[in-house]
Amino acid sequence: RCVQETVVKLISKMSGNKDGTKEALDRINEQVEDLAENEVEELQLDYINIGTITPELKKMIEKYPNISTLGLNNCELTSLDNFPKLPSLVRLELMNNKLKPQGLKAIGSLDSIQSLCIGGNEINTLEDLEVLKPLKSLIQLDVFDSKIQSIENYNKKIFQMFPSLESVDNLDKEGNPIDQDDDEEEFEEDEGDDDEDDEFNDEEDDDEEEEKPPAKKVKKN
Repeated sequence: RCVQETVVKLISKMSGNKDGTKEALDRINEQVEDLAENEVEELQLDYINIGTITPELKKMIEKYPNISTLGLNNCELTSLDNFPKLPSLVRLELMNNKLKPQGLKAIGSLDSIQSLCIGGNEINTLEDLEVLKPLKSLIQLDVFDSKIQSIENYNKKIFQMFPSLESVDNLDKEGNPIDQDDDEEEFEEDEGDDDEDDEFNDEEDDDEEEEKPPAKKVKKN
C-alpha cells in the first residue's frame, strides 16, 4: 500500500509539473504576442504551479535574450535547476515559493542581477544568504515574510555581508524607507517641464512671426 501511495504521489507530481509547464508556456505566448524576440524585456509567470523548471520551459524563456525582469512568485518552486541563462536579467522575483538555500545556487552565475526578491521561502538564517555572494551587482534584496526578519538588526547585518547593497526590504543603510515612485514622478515632472518649454518656445516663435514686418516690394525699372 505504501508503495502504491508513493507511485500515486509521484505521478501526481509529474502531472502537476507538466500542467504547470504548459500553463507557463501559454502565458509566455500571450505576453510576447506581436513582439520580436529581442523586444521582450519582461515575463511574469506568477501563480503558476511550476514546481521545477523543465528543459522545455528553460528553452522557451531563453529565446528572449533581452529579458530584464522575470517574475516567478508563488510558483511552488522547490528548485532552480535548469534556470534559464539570461544575460540581461536585472530583476528576479522568487517570493513565496519552497526554495531552500541550496536551491538558490543556480542563480549565482547571473552577475547581471541587481534586484532580488526571495521572501516567503525557506531562507531562515543569515548563513543561508551566503549562496548569493557571487551576485556582485546586487543593489536591492527583499526577504519579506522570512524568518531572517526575526533576527535583531538583520538588515544591518545583510548590508555588511553584501557591500554593493543599497536597499534591504525597501530600507537604505540608515534605515530610511525608499520610495520607488520618486524617480518615476521626478522623470514625469521633467518630461512635463520639457513639454511646457517646447510649448513656450513654439508660442515665442509664433509671436515673432506675427511681429515680423511684411517684406517691401521692390519696384522694377
